[in-house]
Amino acid sequence: MIPSRQMKVTTEEFILKGTELEHVPTGATFWLDDKDVVCCRQGHLHLGIRELDELKEVAWQIMTFERKSCV
Repeated sequence: MIPSRQMKVTTEEFILKGTELEHVPTGATFWLDDKDVVCCRQGHLHLGIRELDELKEVAWQIMTFERKSCV
């Protein structure tokens, strides 16, 4: 299932695997560097730029929340 404008990406679709955050429906995997969430693997589906940006935005929210709660 590819996220689209009609379907909002939610935090419940992500799972933390060590230092990586995976979007389960697409297999896209993200990690947090010093300045941004970076897509290190796009996953098994071909995502458009808009869909990937939506995933990055939610991944950023999750990872920065985790970082703040660990400090």
